[in-house]
Amino acid sequence: MLVELQRFSADYPRLTAVSVGLLGACVGSFLNVCLHRLPKGESIVTPASRCACGQPIPFWLNLPVLGWLLLRGRARCCGGEISMRYPLVELITALLFVSAWTLLPGTKAAVAFAFLPLLILLAGYDLEDMTVPDGPNFTLVGAGIFLSVLAPSLHGHTGNIDIPVLDRVLALGDSLIGVAIGTAIVWWIRTIGTVFAGREAMGEADIILCAGVGAFCGWQGALFCIFGGSIIGVVTALPGLISAKFIKGEEYEGVVPFVPSMAAAGALWFFRGPELVTAWHHWVNG
Repeated sequence: MLVELQRFSADYPRLTAVSVGLLGACVGSFLNVCLHRLPKGESIVTPASRCACGQPIPFWLNLPVLGWLLLRGRARCCGGEISMRYPLVELITALLFVSAWTLLPGTKAAVAFAFLPLLILLAGYDLEDMTVPDGPNFTLVGAGIFLSVLAPSLHGHTGNIDIPVLDRVLALGDSLIGVAIGTAIVWWIRTIGTVFAGREAMGEADIILCAGVGAFCGWQGALFCIFGGSIIGVVTALPGLISAKFIKGEEYEGVVPFVPSMAAAGALWFFRGPELVTAWHHWVNG
């Protein structure tokens, strides 16, 4: 099936890109449902989509991205504002799906269609109210371990043609080591940071997320998730810090959610991990 899709993609690249983008937008729409309903303990299956005023939303106005544009960000029934989060999540998911299909090998691209939506979902929860449910986080870890066994090439194991089960065992080992390293390093950073800061330095969600990235990307990906995520977090916070310090003359009191930075680092490693390792070696060795 995957081979046939790759052949179709080679023959009709633009049509395939559009189709994958539409799939990503639909997945993004489902992620919006999860972001809205799961924190409230509501079902993500029923009832059908409704406006905040209680009126049902027709399917043609619930189309990913397009529905928001047609309504110009306002509900047709009551005129209430529709959050910009909805089209953004759909658009980001669509772009990531197209990027994965275009830039990654077939098997890894297929895995990306599970990995990337979970990262987006977790980042969305943290940005929404800085509360990340355990369910999606543990799903990330479990999916990483399962898909590593299913697709050993995720960890670079494709050479044992005569003994294919060996590849799966090795990939399982790499995934579990990634989980262990991701869990341990964030736990220690959290513990030491809490001692010195006098308050909780990191949440449990950060630990589980790093373990999940390790399950998909191995121990190197777990390390990059925490340290690369820290760099991304600092860069993200800089505009607010500079504005508060040098423009307003105030102390910066903003809190930067860390899960989105870690998720971005995990996605970056998934796409370009080997290139990042090569660039690091070149920089260290001059």
